Amino acid sequence: MSFIQLTEANCRHCMRCVRICPTKAMTYIDQQPQIVEDECILCGKCYLVCPHDAKKVTDNFPQVKKWLDNNEKVVVSVAPSFVAVWPSFPSLKRILLKKGFFAVEETSVGASLVSQAYAKLMEEHTMKNIITTCCPSVVSLVEKEYGEIVDQLAPIVSPMIAHGRNLKLKYPGCKVVFLSPCIAKQKEIYDDRFLRDVDANISMDELAKWISNDSSDDINDDWEDFTGSIARMYPTPGGIISTLPKSENYKTAHVEGIANIRNVLEAIKNDEVKDCFFELSACDESCLGGPLLTHFKKGKWLGQLVIKDNVDENKKVSKINSYDHIYTKWENKEMEKINFDENAIKDILYLMGKTTRSKEHDCGACGYETCRDKAIAVLEGKADYKLCLPNALEVAESINNIIIDNTPNGIIVLDKDYNIIDINRSAQYLLEIENVDVKDLPIETIMSDEELINLVKKEARSDGTQYLKKYYEMYNKTFNHAIMKIKDKDYTVIILMDITIDETKEKILKDIRSSTVSITQEVIDEQMRAVQEIASLLGETAAKSKVALTKLKKSMEENNE
Repeated sequence: MSFIQLTEANCRHCMRCVRICPTKAMTYIDQQPQIVEDECILCGKCYLVCPHDAKKVTDNFPQVKKWLDNNEKVVVSVAPSFVAVWPSFPSLKRILLKKGFFAVEETSVGASLVSQAYAKLMEEHTMKNIITTCCPSVVSLVEKEYGEIVDQLAPIVSPMIAHGRNLKLKYPGCKVVFLSPCIAKQKEIYDDRFLRDVDANISMDELAKWISNDSSDDINDDWEDFTGSIARMYPTPGGIISTLPKSENYKTAHVEGIANIRNVLEAIKNDEVKDCFFELSACDESCLGGPLLTHFKKGKWLGQLVIKDNVDENKKVSKINSYDHIYTKWENKEMEKINFDENAIKDILYLMGKTTRSKEHDCGACGYETCRDKAIAVLEGKADYKLCLPNALEVAESINNIIIDNTPNGIIVLDKDYNIIDINRSAQYLLEIENVDVKDLPIETIMSDEELINLVKKEARSDGTQYLKKYYEMYNKTFNHAIMKIKDKDYTVIILMDITIDETKEKILKDIRSSTVSITQEVIDEQMRAVQEIASLLGETAAKSKVALTKLKKSMEENNE
């Protein structure tokens, strides 16, 4: 079952989730992020860091609503970190009871049972070190990556499971719903070791939206005290330790954040510490920094203030006589790591463009600390060798340079003061300045045309490009100019297209056309003159013939008489 869903359509390939994932369960294959479920500890870092709303968390809230609609006996176990959202438990309890929940109790009741069991373990002094097991992400990390020290995990269930069992006994036949700040708790309720102890998990964020229009009219907001109520300190840094009486057998330390926790686990694994009680929390600021509380920015410190107002820190818990009812056994789930051949790693590094050690930048942009780590991830099928930012930039820069250096068009880049900051070889050739360094000089020093300068200094048009055709007598060339403004960089780019040959060809063709027209007209005129002369001669001959024939006719008529 997937507890964090990835929305591919929203992903912008920023790689933040890959970089922050402490177990590298977040991968990036085929242009999309993917989670290796077996390696994920559900710490929620990827969910927290995503700026594009590309990750969703499984929530049982729809099922809980159905239970309420069917009038089932639904009991809520409210994690003590609720103070990050609601400052008053009595007020929250009244609202939830009005919504149809059968009962509403603090998970701190279960936390006090867990603290009593920890006190018993410390008194027994049979464990080399004791690692708290309230944080399911920490438990998963130890089971999956530090399997050899699972025997130093306290064999005690989490406060959620302890309270769930307590509520099942108190309200037979009920559905227990845990109100959580934590994604990992969602998976914990499906763990075979704890099936049916808790039936559903809902986030504080979802509940806050659901009851946003509800209020409580009861003004009596004094919190009820109970034995072990100091367990309300659990979601604060060092909160578990603060509930325990001082031990003669174990030193205590609290550590937050996976990176810091790894240091502790490495020390335990290497036998560097002994007789220590470690309170470990995957989240910075402990559970008040839970991933499902991300929308409540002030909750981390406001919550601590509320808790301290409702806790007597002098009332430590007492050890329990037996912890059989909340006992559990942790497992070594560590997966065997493949040791890849050095040549295979070098082959992948070569594919990544790391042809020499100097090209292994170890920048971490891909999500891995070193290029070598990335290469191993590629061999494991968890990364794409093509995704390397320095290599991509180097290739892009190389392609750009090839294009710019080999284009026949001149390219000149100006800064905001219209001084030359870059000029390619074609522009230097066209302007006959191959041996002159013109960088940092005003554009007027090489192109002094007034019309051009006015266009360069003019605001860009809506289409972004302005054009100008101009003949430069000093170069005996005609250029077509394209002038572009790059506003976000405050640059102006001038592209020079040499159209001198085209213009010369056009002039020659124009002259030829003009000459042809002139010759044609002369021929036509000559022809017309010839026609006229011929017509004149024909007219004269015809007149003479007419006179002669008339005389001949008259003579013949006279003879006939």
